[in-house]
Amino acid sequence: MTLTEKLKKLYNTLTREDFRADGFNNGSIVLRNDSKAPPDGKVKVGNDYIDSWEHPTLAQPTQAQIDAITE
Repeated sequence: MTLTEKLKKLYNTLTREDFRADGFNNGSIVLRNDSKAPPDGKVKVGNDYIDSWEHPTLAQPTQAQIDAITE
């Protein structure tokens, strides 16, 4: 599963509009993939990671929460 899929499974109220993508919407969650290992301490799946989390009502998940989500 991708990071986006895991986030949406954890928080089923998240929509596409919650994610900021290439400046196209004003979402409060920014995911990145730098084509290399994410910086230490970032919540990640593969090379995708949470760069910024400013959601007004949902707490940023921990790595353990993300890792616990399976298909």
